[in-house]
Amino acid sequence: MNTRSGLFLVGLFIMLVGCDPVPVQYPPGSVQYPYPSANNSSSPQPQSSPQVTGSQRWQHAWNRAMEGLAMGGSIGGPYGAGGGLILGLIAGLITADSYYGAINTQIQSEQQKDQRLEAAIEQELERQRGLESQIAKASTSSAGSQPEVQPAAQVAQAQRPPPNSPTVNKPPENVALASLGKSTPAVIPPPPMFKNMEVKDINGDGVPDLWIYYNPQKPGEIVRQEEATKGDGRVDTWSYFKDGKLVRREVDTKGQGRPDTIFYYAGDKIAREERDETGQGRMTYRAVYQNGRLATVEKDTSGRGQPDLWVYYDTSKDSEVVVKEERDLNGDGIVDLWTYYEGGRIVRRDVSALGLDLLSKQEQLPAAAADPKELVSDAR
Repeated sequence: MNTRSGLFLVGLFIMLVGCDPVPVQYPPGSVQYPYPSANNSSSPQPQSSPQVTGSQRWQHAWNRAMEGLAMGGSIGGPYGAGGGLILGLIAGLITADSYYGAINTQIQSEQQKDQRLEAAIEQELERQRGLESQIAKASTSSAGSQPEVQPAAQVAQAQRPPPNSPTVNKPPENVALASLGKSTPAVIPPPPMFKNMEVKDINGDGVPDLWIYYNPQKPGEIVRQEEATKGDGRVDTWSYFKDGKLVRREVDTKGQGRPDTIFYYAGDKIAREERDETGQGRMTYRAVYQNGRLATVEKDTSGRGQPDLWVYYDTSKDSEVVVKEERDLNGDGIVDLWTYYEGGRIVRRDVSALGLDLLSKQEQLPAAAADPKELVSDAR
């Protein structure tokens, strides 16, 4: 019985490793992951769809198997544990695609909401520019049509008779006085320009460093905020809000004039972080959070355009404690090296047959990269 179960588990493992990646669709024009190629860093172009790798499928199946093992062992002892392990593996294989599909669907929904919000903001700003242009034209035409009033001295001299001329009993003075008595039409000042933007100088150096955009439909509700955090007047941080709550923040940490780090928020807590660590216009780092705590990190350490390092954290701890690390040694998208931690220390390392062949050609194993201080950004 044990021999058959072992053969069955080995067969399942081979099937998992050999599974073809399943494509997951993202909306066109959105910030996509895995990473785009370096050729299209300047403009959004169609990119290859992200895929569910064999290692991710195996990870999900293994988690379900551990759940089945614990449940079956508590109910039926050793035989129940074995049955729960097998059923958990099968259930993990069946539900892996739907599990990752649900995660990507949520990401797509948030990105679409962000795009709609940005479009609404740009449309409102364009409408305000049109209103300001109309007001400026109306003020110019009103000032140009004001009637010219002659000074009283010029009017009186024009009405004065020439010397040596007979005096005529006419009331030119009265006429002049009557004309001077007419009220001059007052110049109507232009109405104040409509605006929903506020500019502030936070550090008091005379240079603006904070621009706040409000929702014209709901006064006082912020929809976007731009900051010059270095005090040089150059915007390096863009924050976007929905219903008054922060949903996304983009930061230019390298001073290149474009964001290289993006934070996504859900319910006032950080949900995802993406970085362009090489400055080449493509994301090489992605972190996923659960309830504001770091859960997983994916990195492209080789520059191939796809992740080759996965680090998993214990979300039940207040601090960022690494529990497992996975590496793809040859860039085929399949994990070759597993490192397990307890209390922040390495307790075990596993390697696949292909990984063992690759490592045999090297002098030593690659050093662990699961250092929270190196993987986690301070700009959160």
